[in-house]
Amino acid sequence: LEKNPNITLEDIDWWTYCPNSRINYNWQAEFRARHIWRNPALAKYKYMLWIDSDGFSTRPWDRDPMAYLINNNLVVFAARFGGGKFGREEEHHRRIFKSFNTTICEAYEDKRVPHVVSKLGGKECFDKKIKNVHGYFHLTNLDFYRSDMVVNWAKNWIGDCYLCRNFDDQAAVTVPALVLAPERMWAMEAHNFSLGVFHNCEMDNKKAGGFIQLWRKGHKESNITIDFPEARANCEIKAGS
Repeated sequence: LEKNPNITLEDIDWWTYCPNSRINYNWQAEFRARHIWRNPALAKYKYMLWIDSDGFSTRPWDRDPMAYLINNNLVVFAARFGGGKFGREEEHHRRIFKSFNTTICEAYEDKRVPHVVSKLGGKECFDKKIKNVHGYFHLTNLDFYRSDMVVNWAKNWIGDCYLCRNFDDQAAVTVPALVLAPERMWAMEAHNFSLGVFHNCEMDNKKAGGFIQLWRKGHKESNITIDFPEARANCEIKAGS
């Protein structure tokens, strides 16, 4: 309501734009950035495989990425390093520096080593743009991400910017690994993993085509709709702690 004076409380639902992207999308980004790591549902698990709901495997896997993560003692094993960038504005680096008393000046893949390489520094790097791990498909070590230092980072990263897309989940996963354990941050592409995972018209991060979106065309024969009236007003929207 503070960000958009033209709407009222009654107008707000999960599809409301606040300020320029949907609440439902912003909330999933914040949940994945901060709240997921100590969620009670994950308390008994040490590892997590995340794949977006619009990503899926197209064939049985001939290699086990979870076994690869565990056997190599990784903190994150991502489908790709380079899914967008953070550091587009100085505030990104300020929040990193607040959490770790350093920031990231450079991060890149080097074929001579199995991991992502990072170079750290101070305020002289506040203008640097740094690659993210791509968030649609990655495996993580939950003990690392729910440690006190990393949880404190996630809290600082989100700050008081509730439902902001600006401080997203990809950077939330990327930054602590680059600062604290870059040698334990590997990308599947660099380790010849080809799992046939489709996402955003790409197969294993290479252009592959798309789908006929019948619901956008009003396909009467199949009665397809994106509306879900039974769920409306049943999922409360409130600030997390």
